[in-house]
Amino acid sequence: MSKRYDSDKVRDLVHRIYRAYGFTEEQSAEVAKTLVYTDLHGIASHGVQRMVMYDHFIQNGKIRVNSRPEIVKETDVSAVVDANFGLGQLNGIYSMNLAIKKAKAHGVGIVTTKRSGHYGIAGYYANMAADQGLIGMSSTNSRPAMLPTHATQAFVGTNPIAFAMPAEPHNFIYDAATSTVPQGKIEVYRKLEKDLPAFWVAKDGDQEINDHNDTEDLDALRDPLSNVGLTPLGGVREETGSHKGFGLAVIVEVFTSILSLGNTSTEITPEDLQVGPCQSFIAIDPAIFGDVDQIIKRFSEYLQQIRDLPAIPGKKIYVAGDKEAIAYEDRKQNGLEIDDKTLAEVKAIADRLGVSYGALDMA
Repeated sequence: MSKRYDSDKVRDLVHRIYRAYGFTEEQSAEVAKTLVYTDLHGIASHGVQRMVMYDHFIQNGKIRVNSRPEIVKETDVSAVVDANFGLGQLNGIYSMNLAIKKAKAHGVGIVTTKRSGHYGIAGYYANMAADQGLIGMSSTNSRPAMLPTHATQAFVGTNPIAFAMPAEPHNFIYDAATSTVPQGKIEVYRKLEKDLPAFWVAKDGDQEINDHNDTEDLDALRDPLSNVGLTPLGGVREETGSHKGFGLAVIVEVFTSILSLGNTSTEITPEDLQVGPCQSFIAIDPAIFGDVDQIIKRFSEYLQQIRDLPAIPGKKIYVAGDKEAIAYEDRKQNGLEIDDKTLAEVKAIADRLGVSYGALDMA
């Protein structure tokens, strides 16, 4: 069951929890901002729901509180960053800010980051660039979760691709895993005891799992050597485009792990403290192509033409970012939706760290 909670109160609690871990005031504020931003935009899979995973990694040393990212190779338009196993959100903010700085100076900035951590939603970093009038892109690899087309064992991560660009009435933000759904969405469905839609998860390459009570099989999602995995975009068959989602996931590997000489998805495990995911951050100044105001105006008009197309009865046409903007207005006014199990996890972390959590409801 989910209830509504005041976003400012939740952000304050998250802030105080990360201060208790030993992060600085500024770092804790940034982490709290990213997690609450995610829930405010209706993406429950990657908001405070992820705190229990980060807590586990902080406790076992996979996330190192005192680590700082450093540039290990750099040109005017590019950089490779070693994140030194710091918290993924902090690495992402550092790396995208670096890409933005290069784009403003030279038109393009491309940063690839290795030995990082789970950084939440890729769209947050792409939108950092869009908020400054630039085009932004970000991707990350992750531990094996997706079944390549025709394979019976997971090999690549969910490997999302995010793209953001300034537009009216709000930024265009596309953020999607190259698997049918991210791992976090499966976790949310299990917490809510909801059955899974067809072909989110498959066994032996093509047998669908759509029952949240398939505990043994769903637990096997965390084991890359099992015969259970998330399906690529397009499902499990070439006829429906499975190879397209898988192909996009491999492209993400190029921009994250291959160019940085970091760990590929298949090398990442929760237990090995010496490996971590890799990420990419790209910022492009549209001014290198022409008048920025005219470019944004033309793009905004194009998006509106899509929204205005005839729709099937009872449906509305959205472009990327529309639903998130609607969710933001709702949750800012009426509170975040947090399920009971996630709230219990956050409260348990607060209790262990000696952080008071008080009343978080909308009162």
